[in-house]
Amino acid sequence: MQETRKRFGISRKAIATGIAAALLISGASSLSATASSKKPAKKPAKAKPAKPAAAKEVNEFLNPKCPAKPTTLTIASAVILENPGGKADQANADEFMKKCPNVKVEFIGIPSNLLPEKLTTLAIGGSLPDMYMHFTSFTGKALQMRTFEDLKPLLGEDYVKGFDPLFLGEAIQGGKLLWAPWVGIPMAVAYRKDLWEEAGIKTFPKTWDEFLEVAKKLTVDKDKDGKIDQYGWAMVGTPNGSGAGRFHAVVLNSGAYDLKQNPDGRFVSGASLKGYETALQLYGDAIKAGVVPPGQTTTGYPEASAQLATGKGVMMVTGPHTMGIAVTQNPSLKGKLGGFPLPTANGAKPITVLNQHGYAIARSSKNKALAAEYIKFMLSTERILYYNELEYRLPSRLKAQEDPKVKSGMAAGFVDALKGNVWSDSTASFLGSVVKVNFDAYSEMFLGKKTAAEIAKEADAKIKKLIADNA
Repeated sequence: MQETRKRFGISRKAIATGIAAALLISGASSLSATASSKKPAKKPAKAKPAKPAAAKEVNEFLNPKCPAKPTTLTIASAVILENPGGKADQANADEFMKKCPNVKVEFIGIPSNLLPEKLTTLAIGGSLPDMYMHFTSFTGKALQMRTFEDLKPLLGEDYVKGFDPLFLGEAIQGGKLLWAPWVGIPMAVAYRKDLWEEAGIKTFPKTWDEFLEVAKKLTVDKDKDGKIDQYGWAMVGTPNGSGAGRFHAVVLNSGAYDLKQNPDGRFVSGASLKGYETALQLYGDAIKAGVVPPGQTTTGYPEASAQLATGKGVMMVTGPHTMGIAVTQNPSLKGKLGGFPLPTANGAKPITVLNQHGYAIARSSKNKALAAEYIKFMLSTERILYYNELEYRLPSRLKAQEDPKVKSGMAAGFVDALKGNVWSDSTASFLGSVVKVNFDAYSEMFLGKKTAAEIAKEADAKIKKLIADNA
């Protein structure tokens, strides 16, 4: 895989086939795709059938190799600050320290919206921890600053074959494994099944126009006191990465994008495409129609998740992890939440983002071997399924994906979302600045002083300037 490879609208089959060829995986079946199989042997009766990559993972690495001397392993994590996700991160550390009494695991908690920026600052100061959580939005900077250690030699080729090829499609750059994929949170629409039933809604909206109409039906005065107390769309409207990521998912499913890299290596803006304007118009129309709870500009991911949990909001553009947060706040919602693929516009085909994250080992770490043992421990089927039970995030390991709890239940709709195309962000080092353009754009739309077309034109000019400045 090359750093300048095409990374937009990548189909699941294409990624799986490419990675399978790179790692010599044959017949690998997963949630994401089926890799290309080898040609039949001349004497099939004597040929041994190819085993799935998942079957190779016999050793679950629950008994790590421990250092003889007392060692502190430092880890930068965003999940450690979250509830209930932080329970999984801390439980992994606690169980690992029981296995290795000489090891002390210390977390550096960094909010997810600040993670790429904070990691950049730590790298510049030469103070990166042994391990750090990697989001794909940090890939460009990681490549530019060479912050990572190639994990292929540390984990071993056989172990790497146990990852879902779709996850590896983003994690392998320039032939190097930048991070060990942990979980993915594909973007779809989470919704309250119980409230849909009350409203008599039986089919999922296929277009954004239909989505808005459904949102209107779900916006009601339930207690008949003259005030709306249930809104159709729990929108994340804060000007940050959480809001921008959800907005970009709407942009993608409207037939546009913010930034992509052409096969020749050139970066291009997609804000001039009709779909970018369509997404902005949807945000503006939703506010005007009153289907979004008041105060959208200060409604972040935690607040929108709480709206879903309490029934103040019925639908939310998000990943499966939101269901875990909602159930934590309201245990009675177990089994009453679901998901469906994002609607589309302008003839666009359904597309989602894997939104994966995992752990990288810093090139500056003096405890690389121990960090590799920790990664294998936390990615064992037992440990990764524990995380899935808490937040419904999709595991990166083929073996864990075969568990019935992953394939069915409340997260099934998010698994279905991966049956379409998958968008992979470009590896531009200035991607963070493009994200800011996105949230500035919908924030401007909320003000209602400019048209969607005017704002889209301004966004296009800003992105083109960023491309020129970083050429």
